[in-house]
Amino acid sequence: MKRFTARPPESVSELCLVRLGIQARGIRGLIYARRAGRAIQREARAAIAADAGLLHSESFLINLGHFGVLQYWRSFAELEAWSHKGPHAEWWREASERMRSRGDFGIYHETYLVPRERIEAIYANCEPAGLAAFGETGEPVGNDTNSRGRLGRGIKAGGGERT
Repeated sequence: MKRFTARPPESVSELCLVRLGIQARGIRGLIYARRAGRAIQREARAAIAADAGLLHSESFLINLGHFGVLQYWRSFAELEAWSHKGPHAEWWREASERMRSRGDFGIYHETYLVPRERIEAIYANCEPAGLAAFGETGEPVGNDTNSRGRLGRGIKAGGGERT
């Protein structure tokens, strides 16, 4: 079994995570939401290619009418700058108007600012995903064999759990 750890790149002091979700109501809302989802994916590829601060973007599906993306940004400032210019700003205005007028879908987003030293990750028998797709990877040895160690929290009395 292949195991490896991942950390944000050294250049990142605070990782900005964004979870954007779309919930469709009815077939017309689903058609529009799917089109919006494809536009978000295109914009994400463009932001990565332009080195706008987006480090990685992954789509998720909760059910047929509820899906979205999880994005890893180098900083909140870069996310904010990108979100206030086109095509994102135009797409958001159009989506907001449609939500008000038709109400056939909804959007949510959550933003998390996480200091680099508060992030830990381990992957067991996986292809690189999430943080491992863009971060620094390594062997889980020594303190890196458990969550507490990867977070720099030392050894817990009683041995602690291995994760």
